[in-house]
Amino acid sequence: MNQALDALIAAIHQAPRSGVFAVTGGGSGLLSSLLGVGGASATVLEAIVPYAVRSLHEWLGMAPAQACSDETARSIAMRAFLRAVELGGDFGFAVTASLATTRPKRGALRAHLAFQDAMSTRTWRLDFEGSAGDRPEQERELAAVAVEALGQALDVGDAPRVPGTHAQGDEALAELMLGKRGRVRDVVFDAVLPGAFNPVHDGHRRMRADAERRLGRRVGYELSIANVDKPPLDYRELNSRLEQFEAGEVLLTNAPTFVDKARTLGGVVFVVGTDTMKRVAEPRYYGGVEVRDAAVEELATLGCRFLVYGRLDAGVFATLSDLALPAALADISSGVPESEFRNDLSSTALRLPP
Repeated sequence: MNQALDALIAAIHQAPRSGVFAVTGGGSGLLSSLLGVGGASATVLEAIVPYAVRSLHEWLGMAPAQACSDETARSIAMRAFLRAVELGGDFGFAVTASLATTRPKRGALRAHLAFQDAMSTRTWRLDFEGSAGDRPEQERELAAVAVEALGQALDVGDAPRVPGTHAQGDEALAELMLGKRGRVRDVVFDAVLPGAFNPVHDGHRRMRADAERRLGRRVGYELSIANVDKPPLDYRELNSRLEQFEAGEVLLTNAPTFVDKARTLGGVVFVVGTDTMKRVAEPRYYGGVEVRDAAVEELATLGCRFLVYGRLDAGVFATLSDLALPAALADISSGVPESEFRNDLSSTALRLPP
C-alpha cells in the first residue's frame, strides 16, 4: 500500500465512524489494508467473508439473482449496516467481485462496492481491463479503490477513481430504517393495498380503484421498507419506487408482516390478492399454527379485515373461495368474484426480460 493510501486509511480510523465490512468473490485486500494501519479497532467492528454460495445466501437471508451485481452489493451493505447498528456502529460496507480465477468466468471481470448508513446509499463499480489473468493485481487495485470509496463516504477523502452513485434519505426515513418509528408520510387511510410495487402496474391501479368503489372509502398504497425474506430497501431502491406514486397516495412503513402493519396502522382493511392471502394463512411464515392463530386473533381484535382479489396461480385463476383458510381468518375476509374483477398483470412478470 502506498503512502497516500496509508494516510487515507489513518484518516478513516480517526473519523468518528465505525462499521461492519462484508466482502465476497474478492476484496479481502480491503480488510488487510484497514487492519494493517494502526487504529483499525476504531473503524472495523466486524468483518465477514461469505465466500461460499450458501454462506452468502445465509448472510443475505435470500438467494440473490446474481452474486456480483450492484443490487447484491447494496443488499450486502444493508445487512452489514444493520449488524453494525447492533454492535454500536453506524455503517455497512460491501464488496462483491468477479475476478480472475482458475475456471472460466461468465461476464466481465468487475467489482461492485456499496456503502450504507442511516442517511445514504452509495455504490461504485470497478471494471478490470487488460489484466484478465492477473488476480493479485486485480486485488491490489480493488483494495485501493475500496479504501478511496470508503474515504469518500466518510467525508475524509476525495472521490475514488471510478464512478459512483449516491441516494439520500432524510431524518424521518432514517428513523424508519432504524426502527425508531413505524411509519412516515402524513396521510391516513382506512384501507391499504400493501405491496413491493416493483414496479407499480395497471393491475395495482385497477384493484385500488375497484376497492375504493366497493368499500366507499379511500384506499392508499402501503410500501414497507422491511421485508420478511429480504434485506430492507436501501435509498436507491426506495427512491426509485416512490417516484412511481403521486403525492398523498402512498405511505411508508417499517412493518414486514400484517400484524406489524395492523399495530402501526390500526384497524384497516387490507386489499390483497389470493397469493398474498395464502401466505397470511401459512403457518410456516409464523413458526407454527399456534403463533399464526394468535396473529389472526390480534388482527381481528384490532379491527382489521381483508378484501381479497383473485390471482393467477400456476396457470389457474384462484379466488378467495378456492383457499383453505383457518375459520378465524375466513371470518374477517371477503372475496371479489372473478366475474366482477380480473387482471393477470404481475410485477414479477413485468421484470422478466422480453
